[in-house]
Amino acid sequence: MLGADDPPATAYLPNDPYGKSVGAVHRGLEILELFAVEQTPLTVNDISRKLGYPQSSTSVLLHGLHNLGYLLHDRRARTFYPSVRVAFLGLWMHHRLFNEDSLLQLMESLAQATGHVVLLAIQNGLYAQYMHIVSARPSRVGLKPGLMRPICRAAVGKVLLSMRDDDEILRIARNANAIDSEIAAPLDLDALMDEVRACRASGFAYSREAVTAGSAVVATRLPIDVADSPLAIGIAVHAHEFEACREQIETLLRDGIHHHFNSVAAAAQGRPAGAPVSLGRYAVGKPD
Repeated sequence: MLGADDPPATAYLPNDPYGKSVGAVHRGLEILELFAVEQTPLTVNDISRKLGYPQSSTSVLLHGLHNLGYLLHDRRARTFYPSVRVAFLGLWMHHRLFNEDSLLQLMESLAQATGHVVLLAIQNGLYAQYMHIVSARPSRVGLKPGLMRPICRAAVGKVLLSMRDDDEILRIARNANAIDSEIAAPLDLDALMDEVRACRASGFAYSREAVTAGSAVVATRLPIDVADSPLAIGIAVHAHEFEACREQIETLLRDGIHHHFNSVAAAAQGRPAGAPVSLGRYAVGKPD
């Protein structure tokens, strides 16, 4: 029962369900709900037509959601698609209700095993963007989902670059040098390509105080992608601990990822988790 100071439960107009003051929030949620119904990448025109929004405001909303890390944007196809960050919004509820294997469980187990911060990242233009973060301790460097890191300098970024062809990597690096010229020393392109080749050979990439003072990251690829966009996972440690714990962290990442995706694939195929299984490339949001 509402008290005298409580807002009425129907304090909105039927044809403007949430009131004008939160109209942008309403439309943003409707866009995400539309993706849940369509389950395919959509263009500005698709969304404008299906929801009856003006194209101009639809474009602004979509690019805003993209900048925040909630949507992926394929510039060539001119389409948008929900990112992993959208999935993580309710993943904690799914995790508690169904107790199934999930990326959240993998990240939590790695954080618990290492005592450090686990990062999940995806490419967003010239940056690697954190989609989710799990920390075994309070973070002292302001880490939060949505944070952007220079893709050519961050360990997770180098992992993501390693899945591009060399010409594309050099194009990205040159663009990054042009944009960052006033705030950072130019990238050494030869050194970057050496790191990319080493990552392709070993499966791991590293950064040591390249982005955040006092912090180092060991990163690797996850065998899953979102709308053809690969994912990288990394563990952040204190820079002075890097050499001492690097090999241990590599082992924990390798074993944790293998066990997690082996268990998921085995469950999907009705096999015991320990049975041999052929792991293909996982994909989310790709047409069959």
